[in-house]
Amino acid sequence: MQKALPNLKASLDRVRAITNDIDSHAQDALRDPAVQARHETTLCASTVILSGFLESFLRDVAEEVISDICTRGVPFNTLPSKIRVAHYSDGALYLQEMARLEKKENPVILTKAADAARRLASVGGSQLPYELLWEAFAETQANPGPDQISAFLRRFHIDQPLPTLAGAMSTSENNLLLRLRSFMEIRNECAHTGSAANVPTTNDVLGFCSLIEEIGTGMVAVFQDTLGKPPYVVLPPPVQVGP
Repeated sequence: MQKALPNLKASLDRVRAITNDIDSHAQDALRDPAVQARHETTLCASTVILSGFLESFLRDVAEEVISDICTRGVPFNTLPSKIRVAHYSDGALYLQEMARLEKKENPVILTKAADAARRLASVGGSQLPYELLWEAFAETQANPGPDQISAFLRRFHIDQPLPTLAGAMSTSENNLLLRLRSFMEIRNECAHTGSAANVPTTNDVLGFCSLIEEIGTGMVAVFQDTLGKPPYVVLPPPVQVGP
């Protein structure tokens, strides 16, 4: 996960800088309602943007994990079943959608669809190397709440995804769910109305930044742990003790 997590952190730092700027002009907002309205709009927009950062991270980390798996030379038929199913079933849906979109633009040139079809078929038999269709693992349905994150991790054959992620974040599943659902509720209200009944404060937005960074860091830890086990690595035989 060499790029996905650093890119996420860099994006979050830009939002943190926005909150710091708003705090530094708090007195101006108290004196001028127009400044206060502008700050509130900025905080609402920042909340919406944060969910986009999380979605982008999920796509980036999916691409990195799948690329890592492909370079390890693990025979496709020995990969976990959910990864094989995701490659074929979700990959077929991705290919169909890509062909539909490209056909609208140009019914003759289907470059992206052709590339996806090539990668989808690259796992046939026991041939190596192959290219898993990483896009098949990256679907987030735009707003990655608890259900979407759970489905995302399950594609990588991670059982009990939310408890596993919460453990990697050194928190409880209930706490993770509470924080994530609260974030998504405020995010959706800001996105749909451009405002919110309770406008997020700078502390709220900083808390959302921390949540997303913790999720990203925890997810990377989960994937690193997963990729450190069979079938992705071959463990040495147990040491024989005694005669």
